Amino acid sequence: MPRPELFPPLRCLTVLTLSLLVAGCRPGTTAKVEAKVKGADPERIPLVRCEPVRMVPVQQKIETTAYLEAEHTVTVFARVAGRVLPVKIDEGNRVERGALLAELDDAEVKASLRQVEVQLAEKRVRHQLAKLEHEAMQHRESQAQLELQKTIADLGRLEGLEKDLISPKDLDDARYAKNRAIDAHRVAQFNTRKAKLDIDVAAQAIQELEARQAEVRIRLAEHRILAPISGVVAKRQVKGGEVISTTNPLFEVTDTSRLVSYLDRPQRELGLVEQAKRVVFTTDAYGDRKFHATVDLISPVVDRDTGSFKIRVRVVEADAKDLRPGLYIRAQILTEDNRDAILVPKTAVLADGDDRVVFFVREPDGNKGKARRLRLEAGIETEDAIEVKNRGAKRLQVGDLVIVSGHQDLRDQTEVEISKG
Repeated sequence: MPRPELFPPLRCLTVLTLSLLVAGCRPGTTAKVEAKVKGADPERIPLVRCEPVRMVPVQQKIETTAYLEAEHTVTVFARVAGRVLPVKIDEGNRVERGALLAELDDAEVKASLRQVEVQLAEKRVRHQLAKLEHEAMQHRESQAQLELQKTIADLGRLEGLEKDLISPKDLDDARYAKNRAIDAHRVAQFNTRKAKLDIDVAAQAIQELEARQAEVRIRLAEHRILAPISGVVAKRQVKGGEVISTTNPLFEVTDTSRLVSYLDRPQRELGLVEQAKRVVFTTDAYGDRKFHATVDLISPVVDRDTGSFKIRVRVVEADAKDLRPGLYIRAQILTEDNRDAILVPKTAVLADGDDRVVFFVREPDGNKGKARRLRLEAGIETEDAIEVKNRGAKRLQVGDLVIVSGHQDLRDQTEVEISKG
């Protein structure tokens, strides 16, 4: 008697499973089954969006921020202490070098100057009198010299006579007259030298008073506070009636026609910046208006603590007249002249390990073509594009279509459909 089948449904399931396994052994069947399981169409071509490759003018730039500064800013102090007279100069006034900013009370110094001038006038009169006295002494010395010569001649004449022709008394009188003339001449010489010394003393007194006069005049001039440079009064820190010392800052004068800015850059950019000549910058005060500057100085040393170096840029004079020290600027250091380059959108660039790649289509057939894979040799970067340096017939060239969307899963030589939207 035959045994009954306990599980007929199980046998049917086994047969179905074996049938599927046999079918899976046929060529091409596995991919179709997998595609059906995943809900995908194995014959469907990827749809991509492209942009044409163009040559555009580019310029390598280094972007940075900084503040404008006046190259020459001078804080003005008084040279002497004193009470300030009413101040007529205010902040914002333009002044030339040497212009009067403020004055201190100088009544006391003027009185000292008048006293010195009176004393000086007296000494000059004395000097003139000494010169006249010297002239008189010289005249007396000349007379004494003549008198001495006469007595010598008289004595010689008497001594030449015969003894019986002259009395001893006459001879003694002649000798006495000669000695007296010698003494008178010596006194006259002494008086002449003394008169000359009196002239020198009077001249010395004049020189001393002239030096004192110059000193007082300097003190008087120091009571006038002058602008040290041409520019604009940026600060006024004094009022009329205040008593100040030499340590009180009074004014700040800024030369707004010579504006500079100091840019700190990392040492890796030193090679780029050494070739830079021009700088373009904007400031919020003037919206999108572009101002120009030149690279004036590159620091010869790198700060070992920060690893950075300084660049001093000078604003061109035509632009400086519209700007002010202290403005915040956004600067672009132009490290090269304009040149032509191929730029691709950053959306076209994919990361592949340490590399960056792009896909492009060359000479498409209608709206279809093959995606070519290119490892990117990047150049300069802008906010939304990257320069492709490896360009040419076997690389990227003008006229190619670079894929910017739908290329995440592409492989080299994959056939793609180009979207017209």
